[in-house]
Amino acid sequence: MTGSAEPGHRLDSVEIKVTFSDARAEVAAKALAPDDGGVWCQVFFCEGPRHRPDELPLLEAGLILRLRTREDDEGDSTVKLRPCRRARVPRHWLDFHRNGDDELRLESDWSGERQVLSAALTRTRDRRTIDAVTGGRRPLRTAFSHAQERFLADCADLPVDFRELTVYGPVRAERWRGVRRRHHELTVERWSLTSRGGPPLAWLEVSERVEPAGAEVVRASLLALLRHLDLQPDLAQQTKTRRVLEALTRDA
Repeated sequence: MTGSAEPGHRLDSVEIKVTFSDARAEVAAKALAPDDGGVWCQVFFCEGPRHRPDELPLLEAGLILRLRTREDDEGDSTVKLRPCRRARVPRHWLDFHRNGDDELRLESDWSGERQVLSAALTRTRDRRTIDAVTGGRRPLRTAFSHAQERFLADCADLPVDFRELTVYGPVRAERWRGVRRRHHELTVERWSLTSRGGPPLAWLEVSERVEPAGAEVVRASLLALLRHLDLQPDLAQQTKTRRVLEALTRDA
């Protein structure tokens, strides 16, 4: 455990995030992404019923349910509270780190000037399971573990009924891990989405996961590196999850 030894003050890491969109994303990808190509993924999100496309009830309640498959036949499902209120998380979840294929991380997402505490419980899955769910051949609930269901029941502000949710996607993503730039070790992830209601959408997110102590210094150094490369991040730094979900549900 990183951060304080007291479970109530647990903070595993700080994830510093910088986002580029549209033309800026392409420029940033050329400057930061290695030439040898990353790992291709497909990303799906679960949200409210398809007949209410203008509503994002889970996201508005601080809930993100995501499914992901990778080209290496691996996959995962994630339930995330963002923002996470510590008072809403029982002690037994603050003590939880990993059990089998379930892993819980509490970290601060630092995007722009805003830091938000998030709690994400991820379950490793094989790609066939996720494909069967996103293809409609298996119920959505089967993509998530009993631990993830209990986590939602114990910690979420909104009751989650998997039967009432719709799977949206896929979003095509390419990820490079361990990208070395000066003394930074970055994750670079490019998302692309073809929207029926408008031009293709593209995002590039640069992130670095660091220890809580000294995160301010790392962030300042990362921003200085991006300025040195003449890269201009998005000013608003809106989360790519919201922008993607708005586009996906609009097209549904």
